[in-house]
Amino acid sequence: MEVSINSQILDELNTKEGRELHETINSLRAYGVDRIVNLPQIIVVGDQSSGKSSVLEALCHVRFPVKDGLCTRFATELVLQPAPATNVKATVRYFDQTKAPLVIDTSGFDENDLPRIIEEAKKHMGASITDKGFTRDVLRLEIQGSKMYPLTVIDLPGFFYVETETQSLAGKIVVDQLVLDYMSKKESIILNVIAGNQPLANHDALSKVKAIDPSRGRTIGVITKPDLMVAKSESEAEYARLVTKNEGANKLRLGWHVLRNSADGEADLDDRDAAELDFFKIGVWETVPDSSLGISNLRKKLSRVLYDHIRKSLPEVIINIEKNLEERRTELARLGPPRSDTDERRSFLIKIASQFQSLTKDGVDGRYDDPFFGGLEHEHHKFRAQLRNFNRAFQHVLWTKGSSKLIHPDGQYVGSTEEPPEYLRRFLQAYPYDFPDPIVTTESAVHLDLQRQASINQGKEFPGHSNKDLAIRLFQEQAKPWDEISRFHVKQVTFVAKAFVDAVFEHILGSPDTNRTTEVILSTCVDPWFSKQEKILQEKLDELLQPYHDGYTVALDAEFHAALSKKSKGKIAERVYKILEQRQVLGNLTLDKAAITNAILEDTQLDGGEFGTQTAVDMMLAYYETARGTFAVNVINLAIERCLISGIPKIFTATQVSQMSKERLDELAAETDDIQNRREVLGSDLKVLESAFSLCQRYRPRAVTSDVKRPCSGECYQIKHYK
Repeated sequence: MEVSINSQILDELNTKEGRELHETINSLRAYGVDRIVNLPQIIVVGDQSSGKSSVLEALCHVRFPVKDGLCTRFATELVLQPAPATNVKATVRYFDQTKAPLVIDTSGFDENDLPRIIEEAKKHMGASITDKGFTRDVLRLEIQGSKMYPLTVIDLPGFFYVETETQSLAGKIVVDQLVLDYMSKKESIILNVIAGNQPLANHDALSKVKAIDPSRGRTIGVITKPDLMVAKSESEAEYARLVTKNEGANKLRLGWHVLRNSADGEADLDDRDAAELDFFKIGVWETVPDSSLGISNLRKKLSRVLYDHIRKSLPEVIINIEKNLEERRTELARLGPPRSDTDERRSFLIKIASQFQSLTKDGVDGRYDDPFFGGLEHEHHKFRAQLRNFNRAFQHVLWTKGSSKLIHPDGQYVGSTEEPPEYLRRFLQAYPYDFPDPIVTTESAVHLDLQRQASINQGKEFPGHSNKDLAIRLFQEQAKPWDEISRFHVKQVTFVAKAFVDAVFEHILGSPDTNRTTEVILSTCVDPWFSKQEKILQEKLDELLQPYHDGYTVALDAEFHAALSKKSKGKIAERVYKILEQRQVLGNLTLDKAAITNAILEDTQLDGGEFGTQTAVDMMLAYYETARGTFAVNVINLAIERCLISGIPKIFTATQVSQMSKERLDELAAETDDIQNRREVLGSDLKVLESAFSLCQRYRPRAVTSDVKRPCSGECYQIKHYK
């Protein structure tokens, strides 16, 4: 496609450093870095007939409609973009987003074609624009080329203040909102255009722009029509002082500039530029610095402003480049060196095994110095911490839901007082142990049931004593939930352990989705090991549960007697307390040994009546309390720690690798063509990213530290910024 446009003029809008930055950022397009660069746009704002379109025309050497009495009715965006091939595209983007954008033919586009395209766009906007109306539809002209640098310049309708035959007050509202929207965008560099043939105080556009950019940090003032000023007048002198001194109420951080508009008969834009140079050599403008006069110097000024604007994005660009570098370096490290023969493959796997053993041993032992384990707030890879929380959860559940029945004295309901701490409550929400609560019952109900069972199972025991097996069977019934709770706990811990091992291999080698070695190790080493250990764990649990299910369970004499004695003494103390309480109610506080003895002897609940069921219950509860702790410790130490946790670092060892056959090494570590190609791509990416990182570091805004002390305790330092 043949396109005629003065790229040399447009190139003046970029400094050498700016062009280098653009080229660097464009080279990062494949990594998504270019999308975070906050590219600037130049918008031209001012009152009607202030010469806004003429400023853009001179700036870009692209013709805009500039006839007398003709006003801009909608926003026109001129978008320059780098691309391998030249292309021009004109699109009407409707404010009504339900309407699809309309493409306008741009065949053979040259710098004089924009007025024609604008007129054609008006026809398509006919439903929303009239002779008196304005529209928020946008004409977007995109010009792409190999010598283009990214830039957007936007021509906007001018402010007006009264209704006329060609513009309505309704249109004024549209214009004000349209211009406000563009000015409010932080990437907009505002050219605030004012006509010099009008008194400075008459330009309301100045206050409108100031309201949007109160710091005046992204506004350049442009004074047009200096040739229409009255020579040597006070107004002319006032404008010259404003440009030269840039002070007072209209001071702008980016300064002021003066342009001479094209005169009638100056059809060629180069002629316009030459006439402007001659004009500023005479009169009051001789006293104004050349840097603030003429279109060429405005391009230079804008090039610096645009460059500084892009530099502000560089810290974020650098962060993104660093992220890309880290990702690729990590992936390249995971791929390891090329491994084309058996020795290289064995060496690679030995290194992997050493890393695996080191990380898993650290995780098992609770050492979290390696970056794999994350910071203080990261919890998922801290394996020993997870194990301890699982064990606490197991103990809590076993203590609160491990019994079939919750037995309490008649008239006294004693619920579970085992409320977990906040951290354990959150853990149980993440890893719920959903087991039913014990059935709540009373001592009298238990005694009734036991008396029935005792009468059926009487042997040669003395009267007042129950069958010796009654307490044991009662215990076995009470401890039934232990089986399901312990098996569930072991399954939970096994799952988390396997997830930990998978995470370690993924950290070392990469995801199994993208790394064949990871996939093969997980499927041929990790999975079989865990399958084997799960069977061993189940066998160990069967062994630990067997005495409580149907075998002969032995308690430590001292521990059991202490628990049983505690219960018996507690019951006696409760009975004495009731006697004292009754005497106090009757007003008789006189007590003697005989009265207390008789009261206790009369209480049949203390011995359980004819069959001694109270003794059986007390023995069962005493043994339950001692056995529960023993069982919990055995599950944790003998099952989980011995049969599972201690073996994790041995899943994949250097010794195993050293004994592997050639076929096994090939299976685990041979490289596919995809891996070899990926290593080459990563190496190429690193060169591009490292070069871009170095360049962005060079051009980014930098802070320097001053040793000026502040009035504070200790030493403080003042930070300055420079461009």
